[in-house]
Amino acid sequence: MIVDDLEPVRRMLTYALEDDYNVSQAANGLEALKLAETEHPDVIVMDLDMPVMDGVEATRRLKSNPDLSHIKVLAVSGQNNSEKSRLVKDDCDAFIEKPFEVSDLVEAVKRLAIK
Repeated sequence: MIVDDLEPVRRMLTYALEDDYNVSQAANGLEALKLAETEHPDVIVMDLDMPVMDGVEATRRLKSNPDLSHIKVLAVSGQNNSEKSRLVKDDCDAFIEKPFEVSDLVEAVKRLAIK
């Protein structure tokens, strides 16, 4: 699942991953949580900076839900602050800082999907 408030980013990442994975999309953390409950994705690429519900809160809720806590979260952010650093250590399974190479993100998803 790709979670980002920017539609062009979701479209680009979906294009990069859709040959190997079934990819769904959400525009914010709240949509992602609802979709995760029905789809149970293996990996979520989660932007941390979004309106409605940011990726920090969405990841906390995801990881605290026993039915969803097994889902791997690849956090993506252009802002590296102490809260986000703590989240990566405590809740997320991997982190990629923006800007990133699409190939690096695809490789990170592959590594998480096989764990």
